[in-house]
Amino acid sequence: MRKFFLQFDNVSIRRKFILVYIFCICLPVVAGTIIWMAFTSQSMQQNVIHYLDQTFEGAASDFNILTQTAVNVANQVNADNTLLNDLSKSFSTPVEHYDLYWSSLRKRFNMYLVSNPEIVEVSLYIDDPHFINTDYFRVLDDKARNTQWYKMASQTDSDIMVYPGSTAIAITPYSNRLTIVRKIKSPTYLNNATNYLLIELKLDRVITKVKDEGGSVDVYLTAPGDNIIWSNQYTNKFNLKNPSVLQLPPDNNYYILQKSIGPAPYFEGWKITGVYDKFVIFKKQIVVLIYILLITLSLSAFSVFLIWAVLNSMRYRLSALSRHIKKVSEDHLEPLMLENTGQDEVGLLIITYNKMIAEINGLINDVYKLEMQKKSIEVENIRAEYQYLQAQVDPHFLFNTLNAILVFCVKNGYTELAGVISSLSKLFKRMLTTGGDLIPVTEELNFIEKYLDIEKFRFGDKFEYEIQISPEVIESNRFIPKMSVQPIVENACKHGLQSSIEDNRRLVIKADIIDMALVISVRDNGSGMDKEKVAAIFNKLENPKSELNLEADSFDETESGVGIQNVYRRMMMNYGERFHFKIYSAPDQGTEILLRIEEV
Repeated sequence: MRKFFLQFDNVSIRRKFILVYIFCICLPVVAGTIIWMAFTSQSMQQNVIHYLDQTFEGAASDFNILTQTAVNVANQVNADNTLLNDLSKSFSTPVEHYDLYWSSLRKRFNMYLVSNPEIVEVSLYIDDPHFINTDYFRVLDDKARNTQWYKMASQTDSDIMVYPGSTAIAITPYSNRLTIVRKIKSPTYLNNATNYLLIELKLDRVITKVKDEGGSVDVYLTAPGDNIIWSNQYTNKFNLKNPSVLQLPPDNNYYILQKSIGPAPYFEGWKITGVYDKFVIFKKQIVVLIYILLITLSLSAFSVFLIWAVLNSMRYRLSALSRHIKKVSEDHLEPLMLENTGQDEVGLLIITYNKMIAEINGLINDVYKLEMQKKSIEVENIRAEYQYLQAQVDPHFLFNTLNAILVFCVKNGYTELAGVISSLSKLFKRMLTTGGDLIPVTEELNFIEKYLDIEKFRFGDKFEYEIQISPEVIESNRFIPKMSVQPIVENACKHGLQSSIEDNRRLVIKADIIDMALVISVRDNGSGMDKEKVAAIFNKLENPKSELNLEADSFDETESGVGIQNVYRRMMMNYGERFHFKIYSAPDQGTEILLRIEEV
């Protein structure tokens, strides 16, 4: 063992510090991370299961209170003899019915709705064809008997049934609702017929609580038969063949927790199910591990800095001392002059060395005075040469410094011009890019935006532009010929806006999907054109060989690059009759050009 430690005497100080860093910092961090992963994995799993159990227990309790309240209201209505007596009366005229309704019935259920915000609607269906439909009271006619809730309630022997959905009369059924259906039947009232009381409940509060507390858990509220009533998933991702029926995944990859909800026997078979991906726990561990590693690496970096500082301090002084000791053998007996020798062991060693050199120099000063003078001259020559070389370095350093200042000034003094040059370079790069003629609409508009940045620099504050792309265009990924919109935009800037005397020049480009067709609009508030010029343009487009003799604000092909005629011809060659081209313009009212491409 002693021989093993003696081997360290032959290792440099730098390597010793590196070994200490590896074995005392890096390896403990790695070992601690592995141990942490092993011990915390099981703990996190138990915490997740416990949290889900508490969440679903609370949801089941809220659901129990909610539905039990509705059941209690239904029982109170069934026991309300005054209400049943009123409803059992016969009416010879509608006036008598409305008198009873206004005097007694119309506010009968208001107290339940006010005191129970989760109750959104109360309806009593009466099996009496002579009864007249009013707010809360409706006739149990053939239309009502054909509803799903009536078929289910009439076939059950229980007086109370839970219908998994909304029973309100609406164009679109309400979501996140269920209905308590109570049979109202009395041998002395309502002609001993079976009537039905419907109390519709909204589940928003329970669902919101489950959403807030469920986190990344897939939650399903199911009725008997595992039919999904509500889920925070759009579909049952575990059973894509029938997404309305819950089919649980294998439990080797998921934690599955189920709780029964609602009071029995009304909610027999109703469950709330949570499915939690085990991989999520692993990802959380990874996230925590990353934070731990970041903290550890930060501390390690700080420790590396300290080690480097200590090592550099010792290495610098020991290296200087080693070089001076080697000079002793060459008769260079000079003290080691450092700005700070330090007060540690290395500093004391340097101070002792300097004292030794001073004593040696004093002893041999008389004997070798002339020789030492010669040596001194040689040292001065070497020092002068060193100063000369250093003077050669200083101009180069000054030049580099001035050059860096110049670059810094250029970078910070011409940012607007730099942006224009960047847009221009990207513009040229796009124009030189080879490839297919058809490109996405978004790519064409991005190209136009670079062009408009240059026009913005040219016009200054007198020009504004706006590019509007609808999400439907981005999602549809429609393709158009390359450079099919840019010439129109260039014409608008060059002929419409440049000739305008207004200071608030504005250009708006829109791309949208209308009736399955791609519609691109280029509108400016420039000088505009009269009807004769617009007609002449269309004549030139339809008859390319005819002459188009317009003024300077016309769509001259030689001035507009690719030209409006080239755009029109390319569009017609690609789309034929599916392409429509329109111009809306009036003098001093601006111009709008519409490109419409119908879907195949």
